[in-house]
Amino acid sequence: MSTTPWRGTLLFAGSLATIAVAAVTRFAGATEPPQAGSASVVGTSGTSSGTSGTTSGTTAAPGASATNTQSGAAPAAAAPVVIVGNTVQTRYGPVQVSVTFTGKTITAVQALQVPGGHQESVMINNYAAPILAQEAVAANSAKIDTVSGATFTSQAYKTSLQSAIDLLG
Repeated sequence: MSTTPWRGTLLFAGSLATIAVAAVTRFAGATEPPQAGSASVVGTSGTSSGTSGTTSGTTAAPGASATNTQSGAAPAAAAPVVIVGNTVQTRYGPVQVSVTFTGKTITAVQALQVPGGHQESVMINNYAAPILAQEAVAANSAKIDTVSGATFTSQAYKTSLQSAIDLLG
């Protein structure tokens, strides 16, 4: 059985994720899009300050802290902040997640990239990614169990998730 349809689907999904990040970055007022392979913050309001290393909501370089308050206003209820974790290479392909935080709480995790060069990898990751996301939300950390049969994906998923958590601060 050919894996060509799956490759197209994965490329399409990856392209949509890239377009979504670029659109949010552009229309949220950021000055430059996130670099491939680096962690980034995509917020709901504010502007970016690339020279000081701190951000008010939109995009931050790895290691920068992120806040989601508007200057001159009292802090509002925590607005959701989406942070894209680092891309982690495995022997089967790259893994990258985006994490939605409300305050310091993980409210959602989405796999942006998972290995998919082979039909078996697609089946394994279609099974493992939702389990890993559910565990991350439940644990509110990257300290989650490895999914049996998806060891490499699980380890890379945890690493990407932890990079997003570290970026939040």
